[in-house]
Amino acid sequence: MKKIILIGLSLITFAACKEANKEKEANSPKEEVTKETPMKTENTIPEGVDFIATGENPSWSLLIDFDKSMTFTSLDSPKKISTPVPEERIPQDVNAVNYSAETEAGTLQVTIFKKPCETNSDEAFSYKVRISTKTKDMEDYKDFDGCGKYIGDYRLNDIWALETIDGNPVDKSMKRPNLEFNLRTGKVFGFSGCNRINGTLVVEKDSLAIGELVSTRMACKNQNLESSFLSAVNNKRFSYKYENLILTLTSGDNELTFRKVD
Repeated sequence: MKKIILIGLSLITFAACKEANKEKEANSPKEEVTKETPMKTENTIPEGVDFIATGENPSWSLLIDFDKSMTFTSLDSPKKISTPVPEERIPQDVNAVNYSAETEAGTLQVTIFKKPCETNSDEAFSYKVRISTKTKDMEDYKDFDGCGKYIGDYRLNDIWALETIDGNPVDKSMKRPNLEFNLRTGKVFGFSGCNRINGTLVVEKDSLAIGELVSTRMACKNQNLESSFLSAVNNKRFSYKYENLILTLTSGDNELTFRKVD
């Protein structure tokens, strides 16, 4: 008899627990599925892409290969539109460039403003971007605002030791000035001969710009070399050439060569 009572109590308890679990599941909020964003990481950007842009969320991305196409991708509408890269236009009274292309699929207008852009990312962006798109199924244009940057040549993303300034070799028996470019963060670090230096870096399709450099303040025997080096690189824009592990930076006043540090 005791066994029958115990079995009965067990069945009642099991049924009660089952009902409680059902009620709990019904009242619990369902787990939200996180959508993948279309913005791609630096490591997965297709070869040849020269400029990338994204919204703050980010809910959209833009990839421009200036030799081929510009491709806009969004979680919203339009999902994707790709066009050839048209000839750039310079708007009046605005420091910007504009690309406007129309295909059978729709129209893509991209304006890149030379203006710092703030996001929640730790990456440095030097350009604001506005995109206007319209497919043949849309009545009006839709605008997207975000930030962008030129990718530049990732062979630059390394440490470079100074070889020559304006054709004059640097004494290799001493610790030579060097520059370290970090394209992802938009920063340049280095050693100027006596002091450590750092500053901003902007790399575009065929040039790079080093901003105002911040330096420590130590004195040493290489003061003349340091002064010449800082004068040549501080707050300057350069065209660059890379060949056989030698990087050549050329500005209006100076030409410097560097060798890649192993």
